[in-house]
Amino acid sequence: MSAKDIKPGPLITRTTAGAGNIAVFLAHWAGGHTISEEELLRRIVKARAEAHAEAVDEHQREARRAHRRATKLRRIAAEDGGLVPAAQSDLNRAEHEARRHEVALDALGDFVIRDVDPGQIRHRRARTAALRCTLLTLPLTGVIAGTWLLDGVVLIVSTLGTAAACFARGNRAFELTVRPVPAELLAATSRLALEPAEEEETEEEPEEIEADDLGAWRQTLRRFVEHAVAQAHLARKGGVLSVDLLQRLQASGLHLDKTPEAFPAVLRSADIPVKKISVDGTKALGVQYTDLTSALGRLPHLPVHLVPDLTQAKRLPQRGA
Repeated sequence: MSAKDIKPGPLITRTTAGAGNIAVFLAHWAGGHTISEEELLRRIVKARAEAHAEAVDEHQREARRAHRRATKLRRIAAEDGGLVPAAQSDLNRAEHEARRHEVALDALGDFVIRDVDPGQIRHRRARTAALRCTLLTLPLTGVIAGTWLLDGVVLIVSTLGTAAACFARGNRAFELTVRPVPAELLAATSRLALEPAEEEETEEEPEEIEADDLGAWRQTLRRFVEHAVAQAHLARKGGVLSVDLLQRLQASGLHLDKTPEAFPAVLRSADIPVKKISVDGTKALGVQYTDLTSALGRLPHLPVHLVPDLTQAKRLPQRGA
């Protein structure tokens, strides 16, 4: 019997599958992909706002100090009938400092939210990834140090523990999600308005507007989901996952502010039925073909370029030909 004919047992298979699932989850976490772009954007804006407020406070404090110094010297001059040269220099310096800080305050003005360079978002995610990767190396460093300084039992125990964790996980894959934006961050950046850019896709080929009064973005979203679900049905799939729909939309520049957790609510607001479905072995929220058919009251329409051409079907050969 050759080595190729030997198949691994269920113990090894389950442990290997669990190790793969844990490795994928750790890579997802260590890469900072659990943090959405919206959260990173809001944190950058929050840092800018805090720096602006700190600068304003500093200039106001220094301006008040300079004004108090100048007022004191003017009072002394009024009482004594003048100032000595050194005190007069102090008065001029205080007035100059007060004017300088007032000009700085006028230049700062009110905080205005400006566009954030995408490179800053990537840089902040890279910083998070570097920190998390460093944290992941700490257990491995501890095991190596313990094995070297204490006993080899540390390595054996840690290896057995890791294998047990992989076996316990087995074939159950982790749900790679993005954490919601913290409530305190939303409150601190409430002035930040993230508006989707649906208008860019409204100039596509003209189609009939549905009778119900939805809104331009709802019509665009319903049409996109209808085409995607019909295309999935043509590929013999029962539907499309919500996260896949969001990824396609964001690749076109739409709904960039939405997260996978919040997008199902957006679909429901457009009267698109959403429930937990299974597509290619993955169970998550999505839009099923039969549910969308019931909601539309008709079969979902395919994009024109995907409609199969039945006129090219081969004819059966006739007898006697």
